[in-house]
Amino acid sequence: MHKATSSGRLINFYAMKQFIRRISGLFLVLGALAALLYGSAAMLGDADQAIPSLFQPSSGKRLLVSMEGYRFSQTEDGRIAWRMSARAADFYENKEAQLKDIEIVFHTPEGKSAALMGDLGSMDTVSGNASIRKGGRDVRIVTSQGYLMTTSSLFWKAGERAVRTADPFKVVGKEIYFEGVGLDADMDMRRVAVEGNVKAIFQE
Repeated sequence: MHKATSSGRLINFYAMKQFIRRISGLFLVLGALAALLYGSAAMLGDADQAIPSLFQPSSGKRLLVSMEGYRFSQTEDGRIAWRMSARAADFYENKEAQLKDIEIVFHTPEGKSAALMGDLGSMDTVSGNASIRKGGRDVRIVTSQGYLMTTSSLFWKAGERAVRTADPFKVVGKEIYFEGVGLDADMDMRRVAVEGNVKAIFQE
């Protein structure tokens, strides 16, 4: 009876030793992990770019500055080829500007001009390309030759001084009226390509 009790005590003691070893091992692993995390945090400091993307905030546009009365222009041979102005502009770190009440005026070497106007838009501040859309009013182009174009949205290609839309549009001139869907044109309407649904009326 005594031996059985002693044997039982030995077995319990052995199990306890195994349990202690496992717990000690777990504490060692946790301690090492804590030290590693602390050391990493100390080395990284405020360097956000070194933090794995999994732990970074979701990517988004960060506002850098807002201003009233924004102007942007491009010159060629000492003259202003085109200029953009907006009543208000918000600039973001991804080189994008959100604009309100936009006007883009294009001047040719021959002295002709055309103005593009829209309520809302966004511009790539590196290339000057802009997407313009209607707010309360249609997007409009008025040329010095007497053409008026209206549509819901336009994409301004600064390098080519051209406009493009996939929306329905209308063009009114002194001797012509035409409408369609989808347009690619020079800013002054000297070259116009229409994608479809063209209806035109010529006046003498």
